[in-house]
Amino acid sequence: MKIGIKGFILILTTTVLYNVGIIHAQGNPPIENIMQQMEALKKAMADQKDEIRELKAMLNKETVEKIDNSYNETVFVREDFDQIVDEKIDEYFEEEKNQEKLSSYIKLPLDMGYEKGFYLQTHDGKFSMKTNGRIQFRYGFEDFDRKEDDSSFRLRRARLKWTGNAYRDFKYKIELALKSSGSKDRSKSVELLDWWADYTRYPFAMIRFGQWKVPFNRQRVVSSENLQLIDRSEANGEFTMDRQIGVQGFGKLFNKKLEYYFGFFNGNNRNESRNDNNEHMFIFRTSYNLLGGYGKGISEVESDIAFSETPLAHISGAIAFDSTEDVTMNLEGLGKVTANETDRTSLVAEYGFKYRGFSAIGEYYWRKTHGIMDTNIIDQGFFAQAGYFLIPKKFEVSGRYSLIDFDDQLESDAIREATFGLSWFFAEHKSKLQFNAIRIDSEKPGPDDIDYKYRFQYQMSF
Repeated sequence: MKIGIKGFILILTTTVLYNVGIIHAQGNPPIENIMQQMEALKKAMADQKDEIRELKAMLNKETVEKIDNSYNETVFVREDFDQIVDEKIDEYFEEEKNQEKLSSYIKLPLDMGYEKGFYLQTHDGKFSMKTNGRIQFRYGFEDFDRKEDDSSFRLRRARLKWTGNAYRDFKYKIELALKSSGSKDRSKSVELLDWWADYTRYPFAMIRFGQWKVPFNRQRVVSSENLQLIDRSEANGEFTMDRQIGVQGFGKLFNKKLEYYFGFFNGNNRNESRNDNNEHMFIFRTSYNLLGGYGKGISEVESDIAFSETPLAHISGAIAFDSTEDVTMNLEGLGKVTANETDRTSLVAEYGFKYRGFSAIGEYYWRKTHGIMDTNIIDQGFFAQAGYFLIPKKFEVSGRYSLIDFDDQLESDAIREATFGLSWFFAEHKSKLQFNAIRIDSEKPGPDDIDYKYRFQYQMSF
């Protein structure tokens, strides 16, 4: 039986009024009767309370069971629904036309991501741009023979580079060198190093114009990021052609075994807005890869960090002609002599070999300068370098010997360099720690200058 609260209150009130009426009607009844009636009323009230509690309990039980049944039914239906939807979606995208249709709806204007650099690219591949950066942090202690020793931390290089293609058949590169402004040597805070574009439709006959490293000798063209030792050889520093503004043709023939380069440049170093005379520097280079492709051509890495499973080897050579003005040299017994105009011919011969973590490279240089006191000044030099990975792709030991043999008519006789190096590669050349110990012997009339240099360098690039 279900009785509401309001019904209970109405019954209670009627009962009280009824009993009060009886009392008044009877006058003054005996006390025993009044007590009996009160006890009966209390008992009735207690019974009604028990019934109310039972009704509430029954109500709560029915409500909870109803909610639980409803929840279980909802979960069951939802799980079935999710499974059906997943199956239908899978069936829909198994059809290639539906995949293409959806991709056309959600396609972004550009493809973007990271692959050896952060890149942006149009969907048709006609335009792309990749961004790379690099820093080289160095500590060096230099023990000089005839001047005060030096101990320094320095940011050796900080670079930003953009490469990519335009109109599908053109490739380009822009590279900046970042330096501290306001330095003692008044170096520029930002310097433009490379800016060039290649027309690459025909791999056997490509064209480049802009500013870049003249392809005279391989070690100069290899990026400082990919060197085996911390720095290039002393001989390279003396005979390099560095960066120039100009144009060149180049290509690869016979299944990429033969590479050639020919071009002409201003010949007055980089970032000069115009030539300082009507002469140009001409260059021709060829390289033959004896056992197939020697990496990616002249700009490949020096170490065999790829741990080549088959031997790789090349022999190469180059010749350059240049005319310069106001050249000054220190001639023995005459001191500084300046020539208004000189002609210079330079030659280089190279070799390279890589196999299972071992690498060996070398370059020989020859240079003739004509126009100094109507004589020919002939300088020569070379370096030989080798390295081996004691732990494949991780730990390399390397060494180099370099010589610059100046003409007998010059005050400087020779410069000899011996370098020992240790390199640990965390992520190939992208992250590596290097140590070099260097001995420089500068031969001059009188006692030699012998300097020792110790360098640690960490490189990080992306």
